[in-house]
Amino acid sequence: MNFSRGIPLALAAVFAAGTLMVAAPAAAGDTEHKAPHGHAHDPTDIWAIARGGQIYDNWMAVLEADGPKTTHPAYTAAGKKKGAGTWRCKECHGWDYMGKDGAYAKGSHFSGIKGVRGVAGMDPEKIHKIIMNKTHAYTEAMIPHSAMEKVALFLSKGQIDLDRYIDRKSKVARGNPRRGAAMYQTICAVCHGFDGTEINFKEEPKVEYVGTVCA
Repeated sequence: MNFSRGIPLALAAVFAAGTLMVAAPAAAGDTEHKAPHGHAHDPTDIWAIARGGQIYDNWMAVLEADGPKTTHPAYTAAGKKKGAGTWRCKECHGWDYMGKDGAYAKGSHFSGIKGVRGVAGMDPEKIHKIIMNKTHAYTEAMIPHSAMEKVALFLSKGQIDLDRYIDRKSKVARGNPRRGAAMYQTICAVCHGFDGTEINFKEEPKVEYVGTVCA
C-alpha cells in the first residue's frame, strides 16, 4: 500500500497528538470493512486520529476499496487529474491541508480548492456532517461511517504545521536521523526488520516494504 505522503502525515499526527496530549472523544468500536491488517479491538484516540490521517490521504488504499470510475463532481475544471484519484481528500485539500495556498498552489496537483485548516478544532460531529454533504458526495458504501468519524477526528484534532516536519522546498523530512534510528530499531524493527523488508504489503510477485515505501 503506497499511501504517498500518508505515512509522514499519519506519523506526524501520532507524534503531535502524543506530544499535545489531545483530549478527544473515545473512538467507537472500529467497523471498517476490508482493513488490511484487521482492526484495533480497543482503539485509542491517537490511533483513531492517525487512522483518519491515512484515510484522508488515500481511503481506497487504506480500506482496500474500489475507487469510483468517474471524476469527482466537485473537482474543478482547472485541475489536471481525472478519475478515482480526484476522490482522495488530499488531492483537493493538499497533503499539507492548505489546498490552493500550500504545496498544491501550482503544478500537476493544482485544483484551486481551498484547504482544511479552517476546520481544525471544530466539533468532529460538525466536520462529519460537512464531509457527508452533497458537495463531497461520499456515501457509506464508499467509506463506512466509522471511518468517516476518524477522518473528522483527524481534521479536528490531528492537523499540525507540517513545515515543522517536512521541508516544503525539498519535500524531505526534517529530524535527527540517529534519534529516528533508535526509535525504529527498538520498536518498528521487531516486525519490519532492521532493513525494513520483513513484511511485504503486496501480493507476490510484487513486493512493497516499509523500507521501499519510505525510500
